Amino acid sequence: MAIEEPRYRQILNVLSHRVETGQYPLEERLPTESDLCGEFGASRFTVREALRRLVDDGMVQRRKGAGSIVVATKPATRYVHSLSSLADLSQFALNTHYDLVKRERVRIDADRAGAIRAKPGSTWWRVRGLRRGRPGGSVLCYVHSYIPLRLSRFVGQLDADIVPFHAYLSRRADEAIVEVEQELYGEPMNKDVAAHLRQKTGTISLCALRRYTGRKGTIIASYNWHVAQDFHYRMKLSRNS
Repeated sequence: MAIEEPRYRQILNVLSHRVETGQYPLEERLPTESDLCGEFGASRFTVREALRRLVDDGMVQRRKGAGSIVVATKPATRYVHSLSSLADLSQFALNTHYDLVKRERVRIDADRAGAIRAKPGSTWWRVRGLRRGRPGGSVLCYVHSYIPLRLSRFVGQLDADIVPFHAYLSRRADEAIVEVEQELYGEPMNKDVAAHLRQKTGTISLCALRRYTGRKGTIIASYNWHVAQDFHYRMKLSRNS
């Protein structure tokens, strides 16, 4: 069953389309928050979140005394992912669109085995996909998700309607996630990664490797490759009192 997009995201998609098609021209002001609340039947908080995303995308600027002004017809390629809790890892999946590329069984080599906590030479599922800011939008990252064979019966259901994958697998398999690890590192793109990100082979990527582990071992481990210059992680951690 498809998961309905958050209300602010629905409004954002409409406003972005209007900007891209010139319905809201460059250097012109968007309708006021009150007008947008009335049009969409949404709260001021929801409308403000949609407008904030337009600002983050570089399409709109807030100008004192002038309101929200259109400054670009396309979103900027740079994507900022703010992380302050485990829930924010799921939010990235919920706030982006996933396009399935391929599901396949692969044999895990020694180098990959250590990273995903697999036995060298074992066979796992690999699900390849692309994440975009919105359907048909620019690619934010190319993803390889590795899933152990014990969860094979759920792999066929992983697509754009199932997000985030780790939460779905944990729930369906009744395996609670007890640990999450994330590694960030830069590496040159191989031919496959470069082709899907539309870059030259050897271009530096920012790779985020995330492992979700239950009592029986790895539930899913995902490599997320981004064009390094177009992606920024912002992390804020607070000590418990």
